[in-house]
Order: sequence, then C-alpha cells, then structure tokens
Amino acid sequence: MKRIITVLAVAAVWLLLGIVPAQAHSELVSSTPTADSVLDTPPQSAELVFNQKVQNTFVTVTVVGTDGQQWGNSTPVVAGARLTAGIEAGIPPGVYTVGYRVVSEDGHPITGSYPFTVSAAPGPAGATPGPTEAAAATPASSAIGMTTTETSKGAPMVLPILGGIVVLLFVGGIVLVLRGERRKKG
Repeated sequence: MKRIITVLAVAAVWLLLGIVPAQAHSELVSSTPTADSVLDTPPQSAELVFNQKVQNTFVTVTVVGTDGQQWGNSTPVVAGARLTAGIEAGIPPGVYTVGYRVVSEDGHPITGSYPFTVSAAPGPAGATPGPTEAAAATPASSAIGMTTTETSKGAPMVLPILGGIVVLLFVGGIVLVLRGERRKKG
C-alpha cells in the first residue's frame, strides 16, 4: 500500500510540474525610426516589428515631442508581427518618443517606448531621406535604448498556485492515510 501511495504522489507532482504555462511573450525586435536615431528628415510613419504576431485589438502607438504634443496621425495597422502608425507631416526638429502598447498573441500586454531625433526642418515634398535616416532603418541597432515593460494581469500564475495547493492537499492526504495505517498496526 505504501508503494502505491508513493508512486501516486510522485506521479501527481510530475504531472503538475508539466502544466506550468510557457512564459515567452512578444517583444520588440526592430523599429523604424530606430531607437536613438538622428534623422535628417522627419519620418512619415513609425513601424514596429515584434518577434511574434500581435493582436489587432487594444493597440496604441504614440509619437510625442518634448513639449508633450502628439504627432501620431492614424490608427495603427497590425499585420502579423508588424505594426505601422502614421506620423504627421512637418514635425519640427527635436526629440520625439515613440510609445506603444500591444497585446501579444498569448494575451499579455506589452508596452514600451524609445526616443528618436529629427535634426533638420522638413524639406520640400518628395525629398529623399538623408544618409542618417537610411542608416537608422537598419534593424541591427534597433534594440539599443529601447525601454520595454511587460505587464500581466496575473492570470498565468493561477495554474501554478492551484497546482501547488493540489499537491499540498494530496501530500496531506497521504500523510493522514499513512498515520491511520500505523495506528491500526500499533
């Protein structure tokens, strides 16, 4: 009887350890304009690329100047792992912050922000981007200077907590059964 209870206890713990949910969530892998880039001409949009698909609900992208003025001019468009939001034409030279909030495919909200700088006044319509902007579009340097914060409502932690409670109750039951058997023998 003791062996059966021990085997059941080990099996229960082993099964409960296997139900812990995966903790990998979406994260920003590249952006245009890139973090900390200095652009010769103002960008027309902000493009964010994540390592996984993001949901197209509850998406927010802001482009804010140091004076607090909003420069985003469109509803963000989600296409798989790519997110694009328009930026108003004619933004003046200065430092801007791209802020974002998306919901990853697994339901976790992901927020973050990063700065970029426009160094010159807007050029004539149809002007080509300068070399600094072209270099800034390189994804390899996009993670530098980004600030990301992942938030969660705590739902994924419910399963491990409940699993722990079940294991404790199961082990407590085994202890009570074993004590009862010892009393009968003694």
